[in-house]
Amino acid sequence: MSQPGATVITSVSSDPDAAELVVLVDDSGAAIGTADKASVHTRATPLHRAFSCHVFSADGQVLVTRRALGKLTWPGVWTNSFCGHPGPDEQLEAAIRRRAERELGLTIGELESVLPDFRYRAVDASGIVENELCPVFRTTVDVDPHPAADEVAEWAWIAPRALRDAVDSAPFAFSPWLALQLAQWPAFGSPEPRPIPAP
Repeated sequence: MSQPGATVITSVSSDPDAAELVVLVDDSGAAIGTADKASVHTRATPLHRAFSCHVFSADGQVLVTRRALGKLTWPGVWTNSFCGHPGPDEQLEAAIRRRAERELGLTIGELESVLPDFRYRAVDASGIVENELCPVFRTTVDVDPHPAADEVAEWAWIAPRALRDAVDSAPFAFSPWLALQLAQWPAFGSPEPRPIPAP
């Protein structure tokens, strides 16, 4: 919930995600307001809550996806399995499961927190800024995805080491947050699950 006196940014948009709100935060991670997802990403994007999730197969492959060409930022680049934003008062785990269904058509199992303090800021070639407090999770599935065309252009299962090598050799083909996550999670390990924080 927004704190008293918080700024609420709204706009009118024909984007299908126009009604989706993201949670703005201060440098400590405390919520300070909400903004329309369709209008929050600009050349001066405020810090806001997000998440990333890496989906693994039962045999240890990791799912990578290529962002749809209609995406506002980094269209057509390869990235982690899926990302999203928790809404106001939405539990983080619920938001991750919602986006897994929306983007990939997947019902996911147990979630493990692997980079709970991940945060990044990156500027797209168009000048649009991503500025997110973005904890990273992993999960395992035993089925292939059935992604939404407006979210995902292509997908592939790949060995974690092969993904690391590809990002190292051609970083321009991948999202900056994926490259940063792999640099901080070098072994694609399986740490002890940590509790998922409340919003």
